[in-house]
Amino acid sequence: MFSSSVRGLCGVLLMLLSVRSVYSVPTSQKLVPVLPPWAADHGHNELYKPTPEHIFPSKKPFTFDAEEHYYEQHHNNEKNGTYKRASCPALNTLANRGFIPRSGRKVKYQEIAQAMREVFNFGDDNVAIVPYANLSHTDRFDRLCWFLSRRFRCIQEPPLSILINSWHVPNKLIFESVFANAYGQDGNVQHSINCPAAPTRLDKDIGNNVDINMTLFKQLLSFSKDGQTFSLEDLAEHHHLRHNQSRAESPRWQFGNADATCALAQYTNLVGVLGRNGRYGLQTLYVEDVRKFYLQEDLPDAYERRELPYYGVEAAELNDRMTHHIGYQITRPFPPWDHNGTDIEPLAAQYERGCDSAELQLDES
Repeated sequence: MFSSSVRGLCGVLLMLLSVRSVYSVPTSQKLVPVLPPWAADHGHNELYKPTPEHIFPSKKPFTFDAEEHYYEQHHNNEKNGTYKRASCPALNTLANRGFIPRSGRKVKYQEIAQAMREVFNFGDDNVAIVPYANLSHTDRFDRLCWFLSRRFRCIQEPPLSILINSWHVPNKLIFESVFANAYGQDGNVQHSINCPAAPTRLDKDIGNNVDINMTLFKQLLSFSKDGQTFSLEDLAEHHHLRHNQSRAESPRWQFGNADATCALAQYTNLVGVLGRNGRYGLQTLYVEDVRKFYLQEDLPDAYERRELPYYGVEAAELNDRMTHHIGYQITRPFPPWDHNGTDIEPLAAQYERGCDSAELQLDES
């Protein structure tokens, strides 16, 4: 379902970091990823053009046609399955406001991509990965490697067991696998895309990973140290708790570099997209905004749209700040052993152990 791409976009919103930042390659290879025609020719982010009066990009109130994009919330499988919703509040917001089909059914990649640009100014590099993760049941890394394999070899040299072997996917292909029960593959697709240790959803191996879990949501809000805003450290500490919870409960636990990227993006995308001016500059994430975004699945009342697109470079930097606070580092490119059951995140975080990163790395080794 739309939930299957969610983590890709939210995350996710889907693991949706730039190809350049996630798959850095030796400069001697001089490799440049090229998007397939059907993804590249359907809109793009508008350029930010500084002026002497307005040099640095900021955020501006988001205006839209209120009659066309009225708010009407629906829930997954409502009216005997007429409506489908995701585990991602961002995609649900787009559907509840009519920026993509309100039913959540037969939604094209181009519709999602353009809505993400229009509403959130999500960067093209982040948006572009979404459909590829919905075309196969193979491992997440293999699917993303396929995204690049037509132009250069991935570091892992994966089996690439995807049936599609050409960039020229039909332009009107409907990515209903982004939503629910598409092609009868929902369970497999959703499981392989759904990020572990989600902020407000259970892991699929544990329980319902589509609908919000109110216990987890209240737990998330409680991690705001001032009760009004979230710092990246607040979010990192909540993520680490969710990591340890899921690790203890999941029968098939693994948390490699790709998993960490995907899991952390569910937090950092909130900061990058919903953040507004405040205690932490334009990356101040307010509790009231998170509450409305998750519970009503709607744009926060004070939502302001970014002038500069939210590109993968910024997303990766925010992820790295969170992992630094916990006490580990995501390896890029993802190594060959990334999905062999490993867990790159320590059980005891740096901030819990009262040591600096050098001490932690020495101890972990």
